[in-house]
Amino acid sequence: MRTILMLLLYLFVCIISIPLLLIECIVRKVNKRAAAAFALTVVRIAFNLGMFVSGCKKKIVGTENIPRDTPVVFAANHRSFYDIILAYQTIASAHVQVAFISKIEIKKTPAIAQWMYFLNCLFMDRGDMKQNMGVILDAIALVKDGYSIYIAPEGTRNATDTLLPFKEGSMKIATKTNAPIVPVCIRNTENILESHLPWVRGGKVYIEFGKPVYIDTLEKEEKKHIGAHIQHIVQDMYDSSEQKCG
Repeated sequence: MRTILMLLLYLFVCIISIPLLLIECIVRKVNKRAAAAFALTVVRIAFNLGMFVSGCKKKIVGTENIPRDTPVVFAANHRSFYDIILAYQTIASAHVQVAFISKIEIKKTPAIAQWMYFLNCLFMDRGDMKQNMGVILDAIALVKDGYSIYIAPEGTRNATDTLLPFKEGSMKIATKTNAPIVPVCIRNTENILESHLPWVRGGKVYIEFGKPVYIDTLEKEEKKHIGAHIQHIVQDMYDSSEQKCG
């Protein structure tokens, strides 16, 4: 039943997006940042509906750790398609203007791809190193323009209890801008969809935002391997999250 409701919700979003995207285009011609804020509101509402229809019960920890006065780089583990739904509506509720880095295949998804474009999201082709570097440079430019960036440095979904290595290249977004890195731990989102594709089932999901890591406070060896350093922080958050999920 939840699967059917999610499909109907997606169809509704595609239909209602037609006039809303027209408004978005008009606003963008006048004020790009106002257009991004409008898109953020629309997507937050849609994702909240998606979480409700899916039967997700959210446990959110640590939003007070998100800096409000400076753009940041959110570095999260990646377990499910639902990570984006959970993370985006949570971050948006904290009034943070954020662009996601996503796999390029999402560009083929109607409505979702268009809204991501207006949110300044970036699409990475994991098989093209040159294109990946271009995405990192675009992300650096966005941070310098005042936008936060959300990235999953594992590079792919991983539903095991051991995180994959965080790609050091993704950390250049922070090192080249001196933006603080906010570690993000996500748990149980795979139980909503991926564990029993194609069916959607309700359940408890968990997201935690750790204390920001400031590049200039790191030791020399930590600066040399920032990806590994942030991975260890997120892994520790994940290992201790099971008792917090209830």
